[in-house]
Amino acid sequence: MSLSTRQPSRAGTALALLLAAQPLLDVFSYFMKLSGHTAVTTGLRLVMLAAVCAFAFALAERKAPTLLLWGAAGAFWLLHLLNCLRVGYVDPIGDAAEYLKLLQFPLWMMAFLTLFRREEALADRVLFVLAVNLALILAVIGLSYLTGRPVYTYEYPERGQYIGVLGWFGVANAQSALLCLVVPGAMLWALRTEKLWLYALVSFAGCALLYFTGTRLAFYAGVGVAALFLVMVFFSRQPWLFAVPPLIVLALFLVFRGASPMARRQALSGDSFAVYQEQIDAVMGEDAGFDPARDDLTPAVREKLARVYTEVYGREGVYGEFLLEDLLDRFGTDRVLEAMHYTAASSDLNDLRKRKLTALSLLWEEEDFLTHLVGMEYSKATIGAHNYDPENDFPSLVYYYGWLGAGLYILFLLGVAGACLVGFFRRFPRLVTPEVLVFAFCLVLGLGAAQVGGQVLRRPNVTVYLSLAGAQLLFRCRDARTLKGGLRP
Repeated sequence: MSLSTRQPSRAGTALALLLAAQPLLDVFSYFMKLSGHTAVTTGLRLVMLAAVCAFAFALAERKAPTLLLWGAAGAFWLLHLLNCLRVGYVDPIGDAAEYLKLLQFPLWMMAFLTLFRREEALADRVLFVLAVNLALILAVIGLSYLTGRPVYTYEYPERGQYIGVLGWFGVANAQSALLCLVVPGAMLWALRTEKLWLYALVSFAGCALLYFTGTRLAFYAGVGVAALFLVMVFFSRQPWLFAVPPLIVLALFLVFRGASPMARRQALSGDSFAVYQEQIDAVMGEDAGFDPARDDLTPAVREKLARVYTEVYGREGVYGEFLLEDLLDRFGTDRVLEAMHYTAASSDLNDLRKRKLTALSLLWEEEDFLTHLVGMEYSKATIGAHNYDPENDFPSLVYYYGWLGAGLYILFLLGVAGACLVGFFRRFPRLVTPEVLVFAFCLVLGLGAAQVGGQVLRRPNVTVYLSLAGAQLLFRCRDARTLKGGLRP
Protein backbone atom coordinates (compact mmCIF):
# COMPACT_ATOMS: atom_id res chain seq x y z
CA MET A 1 0.00 0.00 0.00
CA SER A 2 1.25 3.49 -0.78
CA LEU A 3 2.44 5.83 1.95
CA SER A 4 -0.28 8.31 1.08
CA THR A 5 -3.07 5.85 1.91
CA ARG A 6 -1.45 3.91 4.71
CA GLN A 7 -1.78 4.93 8.34
CA PRO A 8 1.48 5.00 10.30
CA SER A 9 1.86 1.87 12.42
CA ARG A 10 2.75 1.83 16.07
CA ALA A 11 6.15 0.45 15.16
CA GLY A 12 6.69 3.30 12.72
CA THR A 13 5.69 5.90 15.28
CA ALA A 14 7.96 4.33 17.89
CA LEU A 15 10.86 4.24 15.43
CA ALA A 16 10.34 7.86 14.44
CA LEU A 17 10.21 9.01 18.07
CA LEU A 18 13.25 6.93 18.92
CA LEU A 19 15.36 8.51 16.18
CA ALA A 20 14.02 12.03 16.69
CA ALA A 21 14.91 11.80 20.38
CA GLN A 22 18.60 11.20 19.64
CA PRO A 23 19.70 14.89 19.45
CA LEU A 24 17.76 15.65 22.63
CA LEU A 25 19.47 12.73 24.39
CA ASP A 26 22.82 14.13 23.27
CA VAL A 27 21.98 17.51 24.77
CA PHE A 28 20.86 15.85 27.98
CA SER A 29 24.11 13.86 28.01
CA TYR A 30 26.12 17.08 27.59
CA PHE A 31 24.57 18.67 30.67
CA MET A 32 24.86 15.42 32.64
CA LYS A 33 28.56 15.39 31.75
CA LEU A 34 28.94 18.89 33.16
CA SER A 35 27.40 17.73 36.42
CA GLY A 36 29.38 14.47 36.48
CA HIS A 37 26.39 12.15 36.03
CA THR A 38 27.03 10.59 32.64
CA ALA A 39 25.98 7.19 34.02
CA VAL A 40 22.37 8.42 33.86
CA THR A 41 22.35 8.88 30.08
CA THR A 42 24.46 5.77 29.51
CA GLY A 43 21.93 3.74 31.47
CA LEU A 44 19.05 5.37 29.62
CA ARG A 45 20.54 4.46 26.26
CA LEU A 46 21.13 0.86 27.37
CA VAL A 47 17.52 0.52 28.55
CA MET A 48 16.32 1.97 25.24
CA LEU A 49 18.50 -0.46 23.29
CA ALA A 50 17.30 -3.43 25.34
CA ALA A 51 13.65 -2.47 24.80
CA VAL A 52 14.09 -2.04 21.04
CA CYS A 53 16.01 -5.31 20.70
CA ALA A 54 13.34 -7.21 22.66
CA PHE A 55 10.56 -5.64 20.57
CA ALA A 56 12.34 -6.41 17.29
CA PHE A 57 13.08 -9.97 18.40
CA ALA A 58 9.42 -10.53 19.19
CA LEU A 59 8.49 -9.30 15.69
CA ALA A 60 11.19 -11.23 13.82
CA GLU A 61 10.04 -14.10 11.64
CA ARG A 62 13.56 -15.56 11.59
CA LYS A 63 15.01 -15.46 15.08
CA ALA A 64 18.10 -17.58 14.43
CA PRO A 65 20.38 -14.73 13.19
CA THR A 66 19.59 -12.62 16.25
CA LEU A 67 20.12 -15.56 18.61
CA LEU A 68 23.42 -16.32 16.88
CA LEU A 69 24.58 -12.73 17.37
CA TRP A 70 23.53 -12.68 21.03
CA GLY A 71 25.12 -16.07 21.66
CA ALA A 72 28.45 -15.10 20.06
CA ALA A 73 28.56 -11.81 21.98
CA GLY A 74 27.77 -13.54 25.28
CA ALA A 75 30.25 -16.39 24.76
CA PHE A 76 33.05 -14.01 23.89
CA TRP A 77 32.33 -11.83 26.91
CA LEU A 78 32.54 -14.88 29.16
CA LEU A 79 36.01 -15.68 27.80
CA HIS A 80 37.11 -12.06 28.20
CA LEU A 81 35.70 -11.93 31.73
CA LEU A 82 37.45 -15.12 32.83
CA ASN A 83 40.78 -13.92 31.48
CA CYS A 84 40.44 -10.54 33.23
CA LEU A 85 39.67 -12.37 36.48
CA ARG A 86 42.77 -14.50 35.91
CA VAL A 87 45.12 -11.51 35.62
CA GLY A 88 43.26 -9.34 38.15
CA TYR A 89 40.13 -7.32 37.38
CA VAL A 90 40.30 -3.64 38.37
CA ASP A 91 36.97 -2.27 37.08
CA PRO A 92 34.60 -4.97 35.76
CA ILE A 93 31.61 -2.59 35.58
CA GLY A 94 33.46 -0.02 33.49
CA ASP A 95 34.81 -2.77 31.27
CA ALA A 96 31.33 -4.20 30.71
CA ALA A 97 29.98 -0.74 29.90
CA GLU A 98 32.59 -0.30 27.17
CA TYR A 99 31.74 -3.70 25.72
CA LEU A 100 28.04 -2.87 25.63
CA LYS A 101 28.85 0.36 23.80
CA LEU A 102 30.71 -1.61 21.15
CA LEU A 103 27.81 -4.05 20.74
CA GLN A 104 25.34 -1.27 20.03
CA PHE A 105 26.18 -1.14 16.31
CA PRO A 106 25.33 -4.79 15.50
CA LEU A 107 22.40 -4.88 17.94
CA TRP A 108 20.79 -1.70 16.60
CA MET A 109 21.38 -2.85 13.05
CA MET A 110 19.64 -6.20 13.59
CA ALA A 111 16.73 -4.45 15.29
CA PHE A 112 16.32 -1.88 12.49
CA LEU A 113 16.56 -4.59 9.85
CA THR A 114 13.79 -6.58 11.53
CA LEU A 115 11.50 -3.54 11.65
CA PHE A 116 12.12 -2.74 7.97
CA ARG A 117 11.36 -6.33 7.01
CA ARG A 118 8.08 -6.28 8.90
CA GLU A 119 6.95 -2.94 7.48
CA GLU A 120 8.74 -1.93 4.31
CA ALA A 121 7.34 1.61 4.36
CA LEU A 122 9.39 2.38 7.50
CA ALA A 123 12.56 2.42 5.43
CA ASP A 124 11.33 5.47 3.51
CA ARG A 125 9.96 7.32 6.54
CA VAL A 126 13.43 7.29 8.11
CA LEU A 127 14.58 9.99 5.68
CA PHE A 128 12.09 12.49 7.07
CA VAL A 129 13.21 11.75 10.62
CA LEU A 130 16.83 12.44 9.63
CA ALA A 131 15.70 15.82 8.31
CA VAL A 132 13.96 16.47 11.65
CA ASN A 133 17.16 15.56 13.47
CA LEU A 134 19.18 17.99 11.37
CA ALA A 135 16.67 20.73 12.21
CA LEU A 136 16.90 19.87 15.93
CA ILE A 137 20.71 19.99 15.84
CA LEU A 138 20.65 23.40 14.15
CA ALA A 139 18.08 24.62 16.68
CA VAL A 140 20.24 23.50 19.61
CA ILE A 141 23.29 25.26 18.16
CA GLY A 142 21.25 28.41 17.61
CA LEU A 143 19.90 28.24 21.16
CA SER A 144 23.43 27.91 22.55
CA TYR A 145 24.35 31.21 20.90
CA LEU A 146 21.10 32.95 21.86
CA THR A 147 21.69 32.08 25.52
CA GLY A 148 25.32 33.20 25.36
CA ARG A 149 26.64 29.69 26.09
CA PRO A 150 28.08 28.43 22.79
CA VAL A 151 30.39 25.43 22.73
CA TYR A 152 33.16 25.11 20.19
CA THR A 153 34.70 22.13 18.45
CA TYR A 154 38.20 23.19 19.47
CA GLU A 155 38.80 25.42 22.46
CA TYR A 156 42.23 26.85 23.32
CA PRO A 157 41.55 29.36 26.11
CA GLU A 158 45.26 29.73 26.86
CA ARG A 159 45.67 31.10 23.32
CA GLY A 160 42.32 32.82 23.09
CA GLN A 161 41.25 30.59 20.20
CA TYR A 162 37.78 29.08 19.78
CA ILE A 163 37.24 27.23 16.51
CA GLY A 164 34.28 25.38 15.04
CA VAL A 165 30.57 25.27 15.74
CA LEU A 166 29.54 22.45 18.06
CA GLY A 167 26.61 23.39 20.28
CA TRP A 168 25.57 21.48 23.39
CA PHE A 169 26.99 18.16 22.22
CA GLY A 170 29.65 16.51 24.31
CA VAL A 171 32.30 14.99 22.01
CA ALA A 172 33.51 16.91 18.97
CA ASN A 173 34.74 13.87 17.01
CA ALA A 174 31.53 11.95 17.65
CA GLN A 175 29.34 14.90 16.66
CA SER A 176 31.37 15.37 13.50
CA ALA A 177 30.85 11.72 12.52
CA LEU A 178 27.17 11.95 13.44
CA LEU A 179 26.62 14.93 11.13
CA CYS A 180 28.26 13.05 8.28
CA LEU A 181 25.53 10.41 8.65
CA VAL A 182 22.57 12.74 9.19
CA VAL A 183 23.13 15.40 6.52
CA PRO A 184 23.07 13.09 3.44
CA GLY A 185 19.82 11.47 4.59
CA ALA A 186 18.19 14.86 5.21
CA MET A 187 19.26 16.06 1.77
CA LEU A 188 17.85 12.93 0.14
CA TRP A 189 14.52 13.48 1.87
CA ALA A 190 14.43 17.03 0.53
CA LEU A 191 15.37 15.84 -2.95
CA ARG A 192 12.55 13.28 -2.89
CA THR A 193 10.01 16.03 -2.13
CA GLU A 194 10.83 17.50 -5.57
CA LYS A 195 10.59 21.00 -4.10
CA LEU A 196 13.63 22.94 -5.25
CA TRP A 197 13.43 25.60 -2.53
CA LEU A 198 13.28 22.97 0.22
CA TYR A 199 16.09 20.93 -1.30
CA ALA A 200 18.26 24.04 -1.60
CA LEU A 201 17.50 25.07 1.99
CA VAL A 202 18.39 21.65 3.46
CA SER A 203 21.49 21.36 1.26
CA PHE A 204 22.87 24.77 2.22
CA ALA A 205 22.02 24.37 5.92
CA GLY A 206 23.42 20.86 6.23
CA CYS A 207 26.61 21.48 4.27
CA ALA A 208 27.18 24.81 6.02
CA LEU A 209 27.07 22.95 9.31
CA LEU A 210 29.66 20.47 8.01
CA TYR A 211 31.84 23.38 6.87
CA PHE A 212 31.67 25.31 10.14
CA THR A 213 32.10 22.26 12.39
CA GLY A 214 35.82 22.59 11.82
CA THR A 215 37.03 18.98 11.61
CA ARG A 216 38.71 17.49 8.56
CA LEU A 217 36.17 14.67 8.54
CA ALA A 218 33.22 17.07 8.40
CA PHE A 219 34.83 19.30 5.77
CA TYR A 220 35.72 16.52 3.35
CA ALA A 221 32.41 14.78 4.02
CA GLY A 222 30.74 18.02 2.89
CA VAL A 223 32.76 17.91 -0.33
CA GLY A 224 31.85 14.26 -0.83
CA VAL A 225 28.14 14.79 -0.15
CA ALA A 226 27.94 17.70 -2.59
CA ALA A 227 29.75 15.69 -5.28
CA LEU A 228 27.51 12.65 -4.68
CA PHE A 229 24.28 14.62 -5.03
CA LEU A 230 25.58 16.45 -8.07
CA VAL A 231 26.25 13.10 -9.76
CA MET A 232 22.89 11.69 -8.66
CA VAL A 233 20.95 14.64 -10.01
CA PHE A 234 22.95 14.51 -13.23
CA PHE A 235 21.99 10.86 -13.84
CA SER A 236 18.51 10.87 -12.27
CA ARG A 237 15.14 11.93 -13.53
CA GLN A 238 15.20 15.18 -11.54
CA PRO A 239 15.09 18.54 -13.36
CA TRP A 240 18.48 20.05 -14.07
CA LEU A 241 17.84 22.91 -11.65
CA PHE A 242 18.30 20.42 -8.80
CA ALA A 243 21.98 20.23 -9.76
CA VAL A 244 22.47 23.90 -8.83
CA PRO A 245 22.49 23.59 -4.98
CA PRO A 246 25.16 20.84 -4.77
CA LEU A 247 27.19 22.58 -7.46
CA ILE A 248 27.17 25.83 -5.49
CA VAL A 249 28.02 23.97 -2.26
CA LEU A 250 30.93 22.16 -3.92
CA ALA A 251 32.28 25.41 -5.37
CA LEU A 252 32.02 27.22 -2.02
CA PHE A 253 33.85 24.41 -0.20
CA LEU A 254 36.71 24.46 -2.67
CA VAL A 255 36.99 28.25 -2.99
CA PHE A 256 36.80 28.96 0.75
CA ARG A 257 38.82 26.02 1.99
CA GLY A 258 41.64 28.29 3.16
CA ALA A 259 39.25 30.38 5.25
CA SER A 260 37.46 27.41 6.83
CA PRO A 261 37.57 26.60 10.57
CA MET A 262 39.36 23.39 9.58
CA ALA A 263 42.17 25.38 7.95
CA ARG A 264 42.35 27.71 10.95
CA ARG A 265 42.75 24.78 13.28
CA GLN A 266 45.44 23.20 11.10
CA ALA A 267 47.31 26.52 11.03
CA LEU A 268 47.10 26.70 14.83
CA SER A 269 48.49 23.18 15.09
CA GLY A 270 51.29 24.17 12.73
CA ASP A 271 52.18 27.11 14.98
CA SER A 272 52.27 24.77 17.97
CA PHE A 273 54.51 22.34 16.11
CA ALA A 274 56.89 25.17 15.25
CA VAL A 275 57.23 26.18 18.91
CA TYR A 276 58.15 22.65 19.94
CA GLN A 277 60.35 22.03 16.91
CA GLU A 278 62.45 25.03 17.87
CA GLN A 279 63.05 23.50 21.31
CA ILE A 280 63.81 20.11 19.74
CA ASP A 281 66.34 21.60 17.33
CA ALA A 282 68.04 23.45 20.17
CA VAL A 283 68.66 20.13 21.94
CA MET A 284 69.60 18.22 18.80
CA GLY A 285 72.12 20.86 17.70
CA GLU A 286 73.98 19.79 14.56
CA ASP A 287 71.70 16.74 14.33
CA ALA A 288 68.58 18.88 13.97
CA GLY A 289 66.32 17.44 11.31
CA PHE A 290 67.25 13.87 12.19
CA ASP A 291 65.11 11.38 10.29
CA PRO A 292 65.22 7.78 11.58
CA ALA A 293 64.15 6.47 8.17
CA ARG A 294 67.09 8.18 6.48
CA ASP A 295 69.86 8.86 9.03
CA ASP A 296 71.94 6.51 11.17
CA LEU A 297 71.01 6.25 14.84
CA THR A 298 74.39 6.76 16.47
CA PRO A 299 74.89 6.66 20.26
CA ALA A 300 75.32 10.46 20.28
CA VAL A 301 72.05 11.01 18.40
CA ARG A 302 70.25 8.54 20.66
CA GLU A 303 71.46 10.46 23.72
CA LYS A 304 70.16 13.71 22.26
CA LEU A 305 66.80 12.11 21.47
CA ALA A 306 66.56 10.90 25.06
CA ARG A 307 67.12 14.49 26.20
CA VAL A 308 64.40 15.71 23.83
CA TYR A 309 61.94 13.20 25.24
CA THR A 310 62.77 13.93 28.89
CA GLU A 311 63.57 17.66 28.83
CA VAL A 312 61.08 18.92 26.22
CA TYR A 313 58.30 16.31 26.36
CA GLY A 314 58.78 14.91 29.84
CA ARG A 315 56.98 17.81 31.51
CA GLU A 316 53.82 19.86 31.10
CA GLY A 317 53.54 21.39 27.65
CA VAL A 318 53.90 25.00 26.62
CA TYR A 319 50.13 25.42 26.59
CA GLY A 320 49.44 23.34 29.70
CA GLU A 321 48.81 20.09 27.82
CA PHE A 322 50.16 16.73 28.97
CA LEU A 323 52.83 15.17 26.76
CA LEU A 324 55.05 12.13 27.39
CA GLU A 325 55.54 12.39 31.14
CA ASP A 326 53.12 9.56 32.01
CA LEU A 327 54.62 7.21 29.45
CA LEU A 328 58.20 7.97 30.45
CA ASP A 329 57.41 7.31 34.12
CA ARG A 330 55.53 4.10 33.35
CA PHE A 331 57.69 2.51 30.65
CA GLY A 332 61.06 4.29 30.75
CA THR A 333 62.78 6.43 28.16
CA ASP A 334 64.27 3.57 26.12
CA ARG A 335 60.95 1.80 25.53
CA VAL A 336 59.18 5.04 24.63
CA LEU A 337 61.96 5.99 22.23
CA GLU A 338 61.68 2.65 20.49
CA ALA A 339 57.87 2.73 20.40
CA MET A 340 57.95 6.22 18.86
CA HIS A 341 60.47 4.96 16.29
CA TYR A 342 63.08 7.48 17.46
CA THR A 343 61.25 10.37 15.85
CA ALA A 344 62.38 13.93 16.50
CA ALA A 345 59.52 15.57 14.62
CA SER A 346 57.15 17.71 16.68
CA SER A 347 54.29 16.74 14.35
CA ASP A 348 54.69 13.15 15.63
CA LEU A 349 55.49 13.87 19.26
CA ASN A 350 52.61 16.34 19.60
CA ASP A 351 50.11 13.99 17.96
CA LEU A 352 47.82 12.91 20.80
CA ARG A 353 46.30 10.10 18.75
CA LYS A 354 49.72 8.67 18.04
CA ARG A 355 50.71 8.92 21.71
CA LYS A 356 47.55 7.05 22.73
CA LEU A 357 48.25 4.26 20.26
CA THR A 358 51.86 4.13 21.46
CA ALA A 359 50.71 3.82 25.08
CA LEU A 360 48.38 0.91 24.26
CA SER A 361 51.03 -0.82 22.15
CA LEU A 362 53.45 -0.65 25.09
CA LEU A 363 50.83 -2.12 27.41
CA TRP A 364 50.07 -4.80 24.84
CA GLU A 365 53.72 -5.91 24.81
CA GLU A 366 53.42 -6.75 28.51
CA GLU A 367 50.41 -9.06 28.11
CA ASP A 368 50.51 -12.83 27.64
CA PHE A 369 49.04 -15.00 24.89
CA LEU A 370 45.58 -15.46 26.45
CA THR A 371 45.17 -11.69 26.87
CA HIS A 372 46.29 -11.19 23.27
CA LEU A 373 43.58 -13.68 22.32
CA VAL A 374 40.61 -12.12 24.18
CA GLY A 375 41.84 -8.62 25.11
CA MET A 376 42.67 -6.60 28.19
CA GLU A 377 40.30 -4.61 30.35
CA TYR A 378 39.47 -1.00 29.56
CA SER A 379 40.84 0.48 32.81
CA LYS A 380 44.42 -0.40 31.80
CA ALA A 381 44.31 2.49 29.34
CA THR A 382 44.55 4.86 32.32
CA ILE A 383 48.24 5.63 32.88
CA GLY A 384 49.16 8.12 35.54
CA ALA A 385 46.49 10.80 35.66
CA HIS A 386 45.31 10.41 32.06
CA ASN A 387 43.24 8.04 29.95
CA TYR A 388 45.03 6.84 26.81
CA ASP A 389 41.98 5.20 25.26
CA PRO A 390 42.75 5.26 21.49
CA GLU A 391 40.55 7.46 19.34
CA ASN A 392 41.04 5.16 16.34
CA ASP A 393 38.41 2.48 16.76
CA PHE A 394 39.83 -0.52 14.94
CA PRO A 395 43.14 -0.68 16.87
CA SER A 396 41.02 -0.40 20.02
CA LEU A 397 39.22 -3.60 19.02
CA VAL A 398 42.49 -5.53 19.10
CA TYR A 399 43.74 -4.07 22.37
CA TYR A 400 40.49 -4.39 24.34
CA TYR A 401 39.04 -7.57 22.78
CA GLY A 402 42.07 -9.36 21.37
CA TRP A 403 42.54 -11.17 18.11
CA LEU A 404 39.37 -13.21 18.65
CA GLY A 405 37.09 -10.28 19.49
CA ALA A 406 38.45 -8.07 16.71
CA GLY A 407 38.13 -10.99 14.29
CA LEU A 408 34.49 -11.60 15.20
CA TYR A 409 33.62 -7.92 14.86
CA ILE A 410 35.35 -7.57 11.51
CA LEU A 411 33.72 -10.82 10.36
CA PHE A 412 30.32 -9.26 11.11
CA LEU A 413 31.23 -6.17 9.07
CA LEU A 414 32.50 -8.28 6.19
CA GLY A 415 29.32 -10.36 6.33
CA VAL A 416 27.19 -7.24 6.02
CA ALA A 417 29.33 -5.91 3.16
CA GLY A 418 29.29 -9.26 1.36
CA ALA A 419 25.51 -9.64 1.69
CA CYS A 420 24.98 -6.11 0.36
CA LEU A 421 27.29 -6.68 -2.62
CA VAL A 422 25.69 -10.01 -3.52
CA GLY A 423 22.20 -8.50 -3.34
CA PHE A 424 23.29 -5.43 -5.28
CA PHE A 425 24.73 -7.36 -8.22
CA ARG A 426 21.80 -9.76 -8.31
CA ARG A 427 19.36 -6.89 -8.67
CA PHE A 428 21.56 -4.61 -10.74
CA PRO A 429 20.75 -2.11 -12.25
CA ARG A 430 17.45 -1.69 -10.41
CA LEU A 431 19.36 -1.08 -7.17
CA VAL A 432 21.24 1.93 -8.53
CA THR A 433 18.93 4.29 -6.64
CA PRO A 434 19.65 7.46 -4.66
CA GLU A 435 18.71 5.65 -1.43
CA VAL A 436 21.20 2.84 -1.99
CA LEU A 437 23.97 5.25 -3.03
CA VAL A 438 23.40 7.59 -0.07
CA PHE A 439 23.29 4.86 2.58
CA ALA A 440 26.29 3.11 1.04
CA PHE A 441 28.13 6.44 1.18
CA CYS A 442 27.13 6.90 4.83
CA LEU A 443 28.17 3.39 5.85
CA VAL A 444 31.57 3.60 4.14
CA LEU A 445 32.14 7.12 5.47
CA GLY A 446 31.17 6.08 9.01
CA LEU A 447 33.46 3.06 9.06
CA GLY A 448 36.27 5.13 7.55
CA ALA A 449 35.73 7.75 10.24
CA ALA A 450 36.02 5.00 12.85
CA GLN A 451 39.60 4.45 11.79
CA VAL A 452 40.70 7.94 10.72
CA GLY A 453 38.75 10.15 13.10
CA GLY A 454 37.67 7.71 15.77
CA GLN A 455 34.90 8.03 18.36
CA VAL A 456 32.41 6.14 16.19
CA LEU A 457 32.02 2.43 17.01
CA ARG A 458 31.94 2.98 20.79
CA ARG A 459 29.75 6.09 20.76
CA PRO A 460 26.09 5.06 21.13
CA ASN A 461 24.79 8.35 19.72
CA VAL A 462 26.77 7.73 16.50
CA THR A 463 26.24 3.98 16.19
CA VAL A 464 22.47 4.50 16.09
CA TYR A 465 22.85 6.33 12.78
CA LEU A 466 25.61 4.06 11.50
CA SER A 467 23.53 0.96 12.19
CA LEU A 468 20.56 2.65 10.54
CA ALA A 469 22.63 3.17 7.38
CA GLY A 470 23.80 -0.45 7.46
CA ALA A 471 20.28 -1.79 7.98
CA GLN A 472 18.91 0.41 5.21
CA LEU A 473 21.54 -0.74 2.77
CA LEU A 474 21.18 -4.42 3.62
CA PHE A 475 17.38 -4.24 3.51
CA ARG A 476 17.29 -2.46 0.15
CA CYS A 477 19.86 -4.81 -1.40
CA ARG A 478 18.26 -8.05 -0.22
CA ASP A 479 14.72 -7.66 1.14
CA ALA A 480 12.91 -4.64 -0.32
CA ARG A 481 10.05 -5.67 -2.61
CA THR A 482 9.46 -2.19 -4.08
CA LEU A 483 12.09 0.37 -5.05
CA LYS A 484 11.68 4.04 -5.79
CA GLY A 485 12.80 5.42 -9.13
CA GLY A 486 16.48 4.85 -9.68
CA LEU A 487 19.12 6.39 -11.89
CA ARG A 488 19.14 6.06 -15.65
CA PRO A 489 21.51 3.35 -16.94
